[in-house]
Amino acid sequence: MQPDQPPSDRIIPLGELFVGFMLIGLLGFGGIAASANYVIVERNRWMTQKEFVELFGISSILPGGNILNASVMVGDRHHGILGSAVCLFSLLLMPLIILLIIATTYDHFSYLPDVQAAIAGGASAVAGLIIGTGLKMARSVDRTVAAAIFGLATFLAIGIFRLPLASVVLTIVPLSVATALYMLRRNQSGRRP
Repeated sequence: MQPDQPPSDRIIPLGELFVGFMLIGLLGFGGIAASANYVIVERNRWMTQKEFVELFGISSILPGGNILNASVMVGDRHHGILGSAVCLFSLLLMPLIILLIIATTYDHFSYLPDVQAAIAGGASAVAGLIIGTGLKMARSVDRTVAAAIFGLATFLAIGIFRLPLASVVLTIVPLSVATALYMLRRNQSGRRP
């Protein structure tokens, strides 16, 4: 099955969700969207690329972390509240253990120049991961003039003008949803005889 083909409507077993989200947590250094995309779309084929982009879009406008929201929604879709709890727990389990080990180790060695250089190098790699994942996800977005305008407006507002994220989201999201609904209705009324 190709990533663009719809997955089967099977219910994903709890064990498979646990292992998948634990893997996402393990792979998600510095930005988890890339590892989530790999595990959910490419490796396990739980959803298509377009469904993943829609899931992350919804997760992004909700309070809390994107992947936390996504894990709750995926778990709920397959096993209700229990599925949500399993996905969330498995997502956070290994990063928590690793974080405790790293924080304790860093506390002892943070004064070393090599450790400071490693942190700076890691930050650069993370920036590349975020940019790469954004470009990969952008390929699944409908290519319309309106989508390009809202994408550019969001980039300019946050990336260039440094406007507060909350105000940008509270402005751009309702405008883009209203525009998409208007275009959908206009297209539907144009198809009627």
